[in-house]
Amino acid sequence: MKAITEKMIRNGQGIPLNERIFTTRTLNLNTVKVMGFDMDYTLVLYREAVLEDLIFHLTVENLVEKLGYPGEIRDLKFNTDRVIRGLVIDRKLGNLLKINLFGYIKAALHGNHFYTRDELREIYGDEIVTFQSGRYEMIHTMYSLALSDLFCQITSLEIGSLSYERLYEDLMETINSLHRHGPVKESILKEPDKYILIDKKYVDTLLMLKSFGKRLILITNSDWTYTKSIMPFCYDTFLTGGKTWRDLFDLVIVDAVKPDFFTAQNPYYEVVSENGHLLKTLREIRRDRVYQGGNANAIERLFGVPSGQILYVGDHIYSDVYHSKKISHWRTMLVISELEMELSAAAEADQSLREIKEQMTVKEELELELDNVKKREIAEGAESRHLTGEEERIRGAIQGIDGKVGGLIETLNARFNPNWGELLFAGNDKSYFFMAIQRYACTYTSRVSNLLHYSPVHYFRPPIKSYELT
Repeated sequence: MKAITEKMIRNGQGIPLNERIFTTRTLNLNTVKVMGFDMDYTLVLYREAVLEDLIFHLTVENLVEKLGYPGEIRDLKFNTDRVIRGLVIDRKLGNLLKINLFGYIKAALHGNHFYTRDELREIYGDEIVTFQSGRYEMIHTMYSLALSDLFCQITSLEIGSLSYERLYEDLMETINSLHRHGPVKESILKEPDKYILIDKKYVDTLLMLKSFGKRLILITNSDWTYTKSIMPFCYDTFLTGGKTWRDLFDLVIVDAVKPDFFTAQNPYYEVVSENGHLLKTLREIRRDRVYQGGNANAIERLFGVPSGQILYVGDHIYSDVYHSKKISHWRTMLVISELEMELSAAAEADQSLREIKEQMTVKEELELELDNVKKREIAEGAESRHLTGEEERIRGAIQGIDGKVGGLIETLNARFNPNWGELLFAGNDKSYFFMAIQRYACTYTSRVSNLLHYSPVHYFRPPIKSYELT
């Protein structure tokens, strides 16, 4: 983390670190003519801990009532610190893992027990996590946090002959059903203030983009009933002159069924009434309409632009970013809400990082000095059964530095998740999640409203390459 965070912090621009937009591939907003936005966790902000707690308890109730799980699981409580995005579930052994960019396991949790290094080595050896076999599943959405926490807690109860594989499948099917059939969204609609944050900056952002001639599209997997209720709650309060959220968009697409929206040729159905009545569209889609389903190719034809002139903004690294970029070749911006706190912590930890780097530089010089002493002794034919005074001095200095660095690392780690540390890093390596961000997203940021810091014709460039290898 050291070198990357220092570069981030020193990058200036007068923009707070946690409100910047970071770039992995050159993106010229001046050439972007159409901008598509996901809704949930992108244009609509949720009170994440409160919503995940709701999902957690609805899932527990369904497991007991519909799948026969023991009633004792009703006593379980959602723990906001137990899981973070980017972790991996081992469906075979029932473990929660943190892996680095190479797929090596850096930490693991089974139930309520974090494995020691020796236990990790005994269980996994040098195994590299891959996702082809289906054994491993990454927690890559906010909706997966309740699932993962519940997976750990039920695992710790050791319920009968329940396999970890079966537990995972039950949790996934239950949570997907809760989202598809309404209990989660029904609860949100009953008490939107409890679950949703509204922010005028989001309206200002969309109005700014429109004023520069950008064509805006809402593309959400949520249905029309939910969309037409939540979007007014979040946006209409801040609009004047009789305008509503619909005036912000040139096109609205609900039930988009992403990622199929980017990979298939699904038909469009026009939503022809506020009650959601549908009419199959036999011709090309038109602007200022609401549609259900559909596909990305029709968007390009409607606006008459090539794929490279469309930017899609979403929070799901695979459904929103991977498929829109890899399949449709749209440009991408990934919204990672956790970055706001992560980068604030990184900025606060900058002094500790610098001190660690300074101490490690001194340590490396001492180690080189020790190498030279040993080489000189060998050249002189001296036996190395006993430490010389010079060796003893150098080793003592190295030990002292190790003690200082250990304390500094503890201070630094205390600023992040108490169980898993940083979202973007696994020790000194990038986390696998961070690697996926950099591989699939052209840009990434913590909030859509961070676009207000930049002109809609801004030229985003990745950091200039550096030969600093520390």
